[in-house]
Amino acid sequence: MTSPASQSTRSLSVRTRFEIFKRDGFTCQYCGLKSPEVVLEVDHIIPVCQGGNDDVLNLITACWACNSGKAGVALDRVMTSEDPHDKAIESLERQRQLDEYNRVIAEERERREAEVWDLWQFWQAERGYTSHDDLNSAPHTDLGWLRASLGFCPREQIREFMILAIGRRAIKNLKYVAVCVRNWRYEHQANQDTGRDDA
Repeated sequence: MTSPASQSTRSLSVRTRFEIFKRDGFTCQYCGLKSPEVVLEVDHIIPVCQGGNDDVLNLITACWACNSGKAGVALDRVMTSEDPHDKAIESLERQRQLDEYNRVIAEERERREAEVWDLWQFWQAERGYTSHDDLNSAPHTDLGWLRASLGFCPREQIREFMILAIGRRAIKNLKYVAVCVRNWRYEHQANQDTGRDDA
């Protein structure tokens, strides 16, 4: 038998569901479990039967167990079904969510890689290295550092530090930029810790 929680989200489009999943990091907002470890659903914070709507502000990512538990079934109760149809539907949903999760990760990796090369080509061009080889090849250490830095520092901020380095003629390598990024990270973290982050 299909869960009531599943029935309540059938009116949502697949696109809407996955936008909610992406917003919430493919993580159940009740228990913290992530896809593909669990099958995810979109839950109405205010249930439809109590006047809730499909506005994104009323939607949240929940795993099947938590969403069922919220509907009145104890969370420590084991949710099982002997219906082969239900098991097949759950298996297909799990695979679909895994495929979507992998697609989002791949898109993020491609976006990050494009940002890495955008920054490298900007750095090279500003230093006067404009040949095809200069713009499209780079030391692995520099590329690795850029990839890691983009994990916590915005691209435009790194670009500003590159401009600063160029203005100060610290252009032999990326060390000056790296120091700026490191200091920015420390300051950014300190501001977050004290609740004064305006970045």
